[in-house]
Amino acid sequence: MQEGVRLSRIAPPEDWPAHGRRAWETRMRSVSIRHRALGLAAVATLIAAACGGGGGGGTSSSSATVAAAKGGTLTIGSWQEQTSTLACQTLDSMQHACAQEAPMFDGLFDLRSNDETTAAKTIADYYVPALATEVPTTSNGDVKTSGCPHGGAMCVTYKLRGDVTWHDGSTFTSHDVCSTFQFFWLKFKDKNPTAILSTSGWDKVIACDETSKTQAVVTFKEVYAPYLTLGTVIGELLPAKELDQILNAGTDLAKTPVTVDLTVGSKNPDAFKGTATLDKIFIGTGPFVFQSYTPTQSMVEVRNNNYWHHSGPYLDKITYKFPADVSSMLNSVKAGELDMGLDYRLGFINDLNTEAKNGKIKVQVVPDSGAEHIDLNICGNAKGLCGPGAKINPYLEDKSIRKAILTGINRDQIVSSLAAGLTTVPDDSWFYLGNEYARDPKAGHTKYDVTAANKLLDDAGYKKDPKCDGGATRAFKDGTCINLDLATTAGNKVRENAEPLVQADLAAIGIHVNTPYKNVKSGKLFGSFSDGGVLYTHTFDMAMYTNTDSTPAEADTYFTEYHADCGGTCPSENQIPSAANHGQGQNGTGYNNPQVDSLFDQARKVVDLSKRASLYRQIDLILAQDLPDLPLYQQQTVNTYTTKLQGFKRNDIIWMMHPEDWYCTGGVCQG
Repeated sequence: MQEGVRLSRIAPPEDWPAHGRRAWETRMRSVSIRHRALGLAAVATLIAAACGGGGGGGTSSSSATVAAAKGGTLTIGSWQEQTSTLACQTLDSMQHACAQEAPMFDGLFDLRSNDETTAAKTIADYYVPALATEVPTTSNGDVKTSGCPHGGAMCVTYKLRGDVTWHDGSTFTSHDVCSTFQFFWLKFKDKNPTAILSTSGWDKVIACDETSKTQAVVTFKEVYAPYLTLGTVIGELLPAKELDQILNAGTDLAKTPVTVDLTVGSKNPDAFKGTATLDKIFIGTGPFVFQSYTPTQSMVEVRNNNYWHHSGPYLDKITYKFPADVSSMLNSVKAGELDMGLDYRLGFINDLNTEAKNGKIKVQVVPDSGAEHIDLNICGNAKGLCGPGAKINPYLEDKSIRKAILTGINRDQIVSSLAAGLTTVPDDSWFYLGNEYARDPKAGHTKYDVTAANKLLDDAGYKKDPKCDGGATRAFKDGTCINLDLATTAGNKVRENAEPLVQADLAAIGIHVNTPYKNVKSGKLFGSFSDGGVLYTHTFDMAMYTNTDSTPAEADTYFTEYHADCGGTCPSENQIPSAANHGQGQNGTGYNNPQVDSLFDQARKVVDLSKRASLYRQIDLILAQDLPDLPLYQQQTVNTYTTKLQGFKRNDIIWMMHPEDWYCTGGVCQG
């Protein structure tokens, strides 16, 4: 997921290889888990019989000294405005969209706070059943690999709550679950009229049976280890009342108006009532209900007075504001105009800690599972899979140039000057971050070395040429000067300050970075293929941003980032978005390695974790050698919130975790 979790706090199974256990234990001592989604990492669910355990229960308030009080409006700054209300993972992949949609959504399963899982012993201890009454595992008999209906190789039984009402007034049942599976794959297969982000995983499903109103059985054509990543991510459980209209009409969800009255299910007269497309409103079962969305300005969510979970929520309203950039958000927090600020990153930590001394705000830091990195456009090696509209950069096709760029960037300087020295530079492949079992120690860590970087380019035959910036820049083999564009999210001060550092470092090895930089708003950088997003239309040379897991400890998250078409033998699995595959996937670099494709495919079918980990370690090593992207440093999420807010907990996957538990001192969030 862009701008986004990985790494569970649980103990690894005893059958893990020794180095995997050591890596896990090291990680446990140093960082916590991160990214966004509501799902159980399948890397462990299929071995839950070995892990055992069960983990029900809810969350508790972070303050035992302040009595819970109803009332208050919490105003939150989110500097990356969503491109739609289904931009978390359904239509686009935006971390901020997940935060904006989270208070309105309940998944089949929910996550505990990072702070509540430090002593967790099993995967089940990490999750809390939500709309499902238990997490399906092999140990409780809900996951089977024999005796499945429809001749399937695996089937999963979801046992559901029977007392939940959608915001539109309809009752949540197994039909909603199966309609969701119909929408993402079963009804349209790879010809969905809606430009969904990816069909990866959904395309393994052959049937969804409503065996009762409170039970659905999903059957897979083959063993699919990450099965709980389906239907649990925010926005990936949709209301059948509206969805069935779209399925029956065979139309685009983002272009088909539906008429809804969200006052009925929420029993809140201030909720939305009217006609709109489902990408402009949000219908969920969560503690807050959609009221309004004014592009470039705000999104307002009000209390669900009919929430199933408990007597909460306590807050009257949550209002999201969309500041122009991080600095503007910080200024609004200082001025008391915002009660919470999301995702500052480490470059602002000193300013935030200084501001916190006034006693009015708290600073929350959560380690990410992924890395700030630079994507490299290597579509020239993709054999046409990027499509005719993609930018082709011949320079980055050459691995020696990619290696020289990595060697020539002083990443430690970036960490010390822009990240307050509070993080580290990962291995050459950051694929393992949060997925420590996937780390291959042979992947190595390239050190900053200008001399070595210049030698790589000299040995490859790329000499400095008087025609290129007066001899400061190298010429490519066709005589053209090696110059590259660099893009990132406009308004992010840390990234914008990193750009001239990268530019200067590359100039020192004879590679010219063009100015002005090609910075764009986050919605444009991360937008879907159909929306003309820069990454997914492959219209960049180098793009700097953060990417993390979408489910905890699940390396399969990156299937959509690195998988192609298996050298032409699996075109339906191709994750390089283009018009030919209806914009499916998130492989923006155009990375195309059939060996990596095969390893991902094998890992999805393996139940035994030690064998699955072995496959992922091979991927880690290959990515470190191929360098489709270059890690700069492990990212950290930094948020602020008013000291009057109680119950706000850390989670690296879902920042807006358990909003039904939030309340403000005396029912007032300001002052």
